[in-house]
This record gives sequence, structure tokens and C-alpha cells, in this order.
Amino acid sequence: MLTNFSAASVPAPPAYRTPTWQNEIAELQQLQAGRTEDQIDRAIFWNAGAICRWNEIARDLVAAHRLNPPIASRIYAALSIAQYDAMIAVWRMKYRYNRKYPSQEVGTGIKPVLAIPPDPCYPCEHSAIAAVSERILRQFFPNDIAALDAAKSEHQQSRMWAGIARRSDVEAGDQIGVFVAEEVLAHIADDGSDAVWTGQVPVGDCYWYSSENPPRPPLLPLWGRVRPWLMTSGSQFRPGPPPDCHSQEFLDALREVRYISDNRTPEQLAIAQFWADGPGTATPPGHWNQIACDMATQKGLNEVRTARMLALMNMAVMDAGIAVWDAKYTYWLKRPSQADPNITTPIGLPNFPSYTSGHSGFSGAAATVLAYIFPDQAETLNAMAEEAAISRLYGGIHYRFDNEDGLKQGRQIGALAVARGKSDGSP
Repeated sequence: MLTNFSAASVPAPPAYRTPTWQNEIAELQQLQAGRTEDQIDRAIFWNAGAICRWNEIARDLVAAHRLNPPIASRIYAALSIAQYDAMIAVWRMKYRYNRKYPSQEVGTGIKPVLAIPPDPCYPCEHSAIAAVSERILRQFFPNDIAALDAAKSEHQQSRMWAGIARRSDVEAGDQIGVFVAEEVLAHIADDGSDAVWTGQVPVGDCYWYSSENPPRPPLLPLWGRVRPWLMTSGSQFRPGPPPDCHSQEFLDALREVRYISDNRTPEQLAIAQFWADGPGTATPPGHWNQIACDMATQKGLNEVRTARMLALMNMAVMDAGIAVWDAKYTYWLKRPSQADPNITTPIGLPNFPSYTSGHSGFSGAAATVLAYIFPDQAETLNAMAEEAAISRLYGGIHYRFDNEDGLKQGRQIGALAVARGKSDGSP
């Protein structure tokens, strides 16, 4: 998102053999002398994929606060975009100053407990990751600031415990992280996500209504108007209307849902439950973040590559939610169990219209981006998206056309992210 990276610059680090440099080395020597097994363990923990460590913290907070999928997708997008821009800013400074690691300088006596990274030391990328992530997440989870501050402090200090970074390396990374986070938060402050709906649910045979008692307002009717990252507007990939609820096409689709409901196999139920991602979970966007982080670990992606992957994916996933919600509240189609009360919904019934499927949109977008990052896994990823989509039919809460059109929307938006990735200059 950042365009003015000069504003994220930091001054030159303390020069070799100056008093400040000597004080920093003395501090590391003291930490080395008193290094504990717990400090070593925490250094290893944070070193093993810091971007995804903070992504996991975000997923846990989303689950703990029982956030809904569109709101969760916005948090994941803000976090990932800020992390990636922070990494770009850090790398610009690293190769401006080309500072050596403490153990690489003559006479320091520093013996790191972690492998020396292949890039220059200053600023510390881990410190920037901790700072940018903590600042983004505290905006969304103000009641968890103490825990977030503690995680940030431990993450940053772990680089000094390990003998990898000096205090000035950590402070420079922190400065960049905080700056980038504030820029991203300022950008999303007026994206329309807090708009208040004052409309009325339409009434008619084909329209959705709240199945809860007492009825609750529908979830986020204005989300389709939130400012997207990749699309020109939430309606860019709006599909045509679903089949009329009196048409043969609709009745055939409804009959399929009823048949599965009456004859649901253990395997179909297991698939529906695996992809359910309801309240109290990381949500469908979080599920795909976990998949992405697992793949990043398996493939050995470094922090920059991981940040880029998650930024591209979460922009697409958030936009997919915007596009799907635009369709939902354009057409207000009732759920299958509202058309046929004998249809069972073992994974619960969401409190918003049916067409198109949010799970399908999120999954189509995520799988498309991840297939670009991991082309050798494209077939597997696309099959996962197909399974996530059909899981909603197995759960009795979506028609097949909901899923097919939701997948199409997600894939179209994922293609925008792929085009962005192909033109971003990443080698």
C-alpha cells in the first residue's frame, strides 16, 4: 500500500568501535552470559516463521472474540498488508547500510544461538514484524493490548537474547513497523466498514428472512459497499440473479439439497464440519490463512516471501467477501431450509441471505492466489476450494448454484491478485 517509502527511512546505525557501538556489544555480551534455556526456546519459537506466528495470534483473537467472516477478513488483510510493506521498507534500509551481524564483527565474542541470516542486520526485520503486527492488532482488539504488548516485547528481545540483533537494530525495526502500521490504519479508517444499515428486509416468496427467534437483523447488509483492495467496486463481479424460486431450475436445486439432507453420508457430514468454520473459530478466511502458513513452512519461505503471499491472498479474500456480500444483499435469496423446512442444517444456519456462498468466494480467491505462489500444488489447492464450496451443500445451507457462482467470483478476484503479484517486481 505504501508509495512513499522514504518516509519509512531510519538513520544510519552506530558506527563500528564508537562508544554507542561498544555499549551495545557490552549489552549483548551480558545477555549472552546470563542466557537461559527459556530465552533460547523463545528465540527459536519466534525465529520459526515470525509472520505466521503473528498471523496465528490474529486467528486466535478472531476465534476468541467470535468475529464474523467479513470482519475477520478485514483484520487479516490489514495485518498482512502492513507486514509486507514493513518488510519492503526494512529491506530498503538493510541494503542501504549493509550492517554486519554482531558475531561477524571482530572482537565482539558474540556467539549466536541461531543461524545468521543471509541479509544485512540493520534494521531487524523481526522487530519490525513484531511492531507492525502488534500495532495493527491492538486497533482491532483493544481489550487484548497487554497480551499483545507482551508478545511484541518478547519477540523483539528474543533477537538480542539470541545474539542476532543489537538494540539499535531492534529500535530501527520497531520505528519502521509502527510507521507502516499507522499508514495502513489511516488508509482503512474510511473504507466504509463501519456504515450503519437503516434499511428494511424485503418481503416476498423468494426473499430471505431471519429464522431466529426473536428475529435478528441480517449480518452486514452494507458490506458490499466497503472499499476493496483489488476490485473497482463490490459490484465488479456481481453475477446475474439466481433462479426464481418458483422456477424448475430452482426447484431442482432445492430438491438436491433435500436429497442430501435426507441421505447425508458420514463422509459428507465430516466434510461439512471440517469446513464449517463457524462462530468461535478463525472463520473461513482464517482457515485459508492457516493453510497458507502451513504451506509456507513446508516450502521454507522466508519472512518476505511469506508476507507477500499473505498480503496478496488476504487482499483477494477480503475482496471476495465484499463481492459475495454485494450479491447477497442485491438478491436477498432465501436459504434452502427456508424453502423446505424439512432440510436439516447440522452446521448451523447463518443469519444472512444465501446467494452467493461466502465460503465459496473466500475459498476460490485464496486457492487461486496460493496456486500462483505454489504452482506444484495448484491441483490440490483447487480441489480444496471445490470441497469447501460443496461442503455448504452437504451442510444444507446452500444451493449448488450459490457455491458455483461464489467460486467463480472468488477466482475472478484471485486472478486480480495474481496479476498484481506478476507486476510487483518480485523476482
